[in-house]
Amino acid sequence: MSEKRRQNNASNILKANNLGTALFIFVVLTGAILWFSGNLHFGSRSFADVGILDAGHGDEHESQTNEPISREHSLEEAVCEHGMRTIDCDNCRYELGVVKLQPSVANALIETTVIKDTPRTTILKLTGQVQLDKTRVVDVVSTGSGQVKRVEKLLGQEVTEGDILAVIHSADLGAGKAQFLEVQARLELATSTFEREKELYEKKISSEADYLSASSELKAAQAYYAAAERRLRLFGLDTEQISTIKNEKENGLFAALVLRAPQSGTIIAQNVSAGALVDTTESLYTIADLSNVWIWYDLYEKDLAVLHDRLSSGRTVAAKVRVKAFESEVFDGLVDLIGSQVDEHTRTVKLRVQVKNEQRKLKPGMFAEAEISVRLEGSITAVPSSAVLSDEGMAFVFQHWKDDFWVRRDVQVGREQGGMVEVLNGIPEGATVVSRGAFMLKSDILREKMGAGCAD
Repeated sequence: MSEKRRQNNASNILKANNLGTALFIFVVLTGAILWFSGNLHFGSRSFADVGILDAGHGDEHESQTNEPISREHSLEEAVCEHGMRTIDCDNCRYELGVVKLQPSVANALIETTVIKDTPRTTILKLTGQVQLDKTRVVDVVSTGSGQVKRVEKLLGQEVTEGDILAVIHSADLGAGKAQFLEVQARLELATSTFEREKELYEKKISSEADYLSASSELKAAQAYYAAAERRLRLFGLDTEQISTIKNEKENGLFAALVLRAPQSGTIIAQNVSAGALVDTTESLYTIADLSNVWIWYDLYEKDLAVLHDRLSSGRTVAAKVRVKAFESEVFDGLVDLIGSQVDEHTRTVKLRVQVKNEQRKLKPGMFAEAEISVRLEGSITAVPSSAVLSDEGMAFVFQHWKDDFWVRRDVQVGREQGGMVEVLNGIPEGATVVSRGAFMLKSDILREKMGAGCAD
């Protein structure tokens, strides 16, 4: 009897082991099937896992059906381990990628933006150098050689057109004035002679030959006078100054050549000092109007077409210019010229930007960065760069769902430029997303990772 009892016990144990093994295999197989089908999930879930909202612009037809509504219902009806709706549970809400913010907190800590289509643009970022506007620069040379007697204006000073820069004792000017006085006397004599001969000829007292001779002498005197006057004007004398030459013979100003500013501006170069000998071949001053400057940039060949088309059609191309000295300030400029030759070594072409410089902040020689935005055909959906976060290689934003709820939304992004990121899909037009302060919401839905110190 005892032997039979032992056999029965052994048989029962074997049956139990077989049953346990079968149950274990069943659980493992069932779990594997659920895992690969996506119905079994461990850890936090984004709202995409429960299928809330459409997946982007490609689901516009779907948004008109009842499916998004049912997805929202599934999100609202999800129940957590605490026996309540998951979205209402402060401990489990993050598993669905949902964050709840009180209005007072939201107003203080986050900023939002509404998703909408914006024109397609391309932004070129260039580095160049500030240079003088060559059309506003003039070199001042002496119109006669001589010795500098007095210097009136110095390097760096502002001058107005007509201001005296320096005074030069010039023998050339003295000779010109002396010649002028000579031909002036000859003209006066010829005029007097002609008038007398004309009167005698009309009274039949003088011969026609004497009259014609006096007329010829007058014309010659007038020609010599005109030539002498033009020579004095080359020295910078005006009509009033020429008319007072007779009075200068005794006042020491007869050979005084006055050097005047031909335009208003700033003296950026000075090559003259009192007592120096100067001639007509050297520049004594350089005056530049710094209220407008040129900035030359190197434009890559691949970027040439988009700017060439706009400029050739007469449209304006604006540029935002920044320099290190005034980092917080933006200078408005206009692209007005593209060079006609590509550098064979750098494969770039010169690009000129005109910039107003009324406050003289831009100095020739400064390096300057330019941002040129060019409008293209079509439109894109874009969000501020600060709105896009990432987790394990997946980009996402936080979209306002309803009431105080914000939900994670996975997106596919494109190019980033000008502080904006192109969104290729994953967010519908008209949605409200967090543009500043999104990291605070991210830390809430990724609280397990944040606690482990591995959050992105």
